[in-house]
Amino acid sequence: MAYYDQTPGGDDRPGCLDVWLITRAVLTLLFWPLAAILVLVLDLAAIIWLFRVWPALALIPVGVSAAAIAAYARWEQAHFRPHE
Repeated sequence: MAYYDQTPGGDDRPGCLDVWLITRAVLTLLFWPLAAILVLVLDLAAIIWLFRVWPALALIPVGVSAAAIAAYARWEQAHFRPHE
């Protein structure tokens, strides 16, 4: 028996709409984690490349990453304060 009740005399196979809805739900959940991983990989690639070009230039993406982490920590601290 299928996961839903079938009516007699009709073609009740799941269509393409079901696939699109499930795909959208999964990608909606995974978008921000995948975006964060992509940004991290690109940041590490920039650090490595700039370190090969000139070691002092590698401090630029390191500083940007540190500033981004600090900004995110301040934002999270302001929005998610523990209950007293």
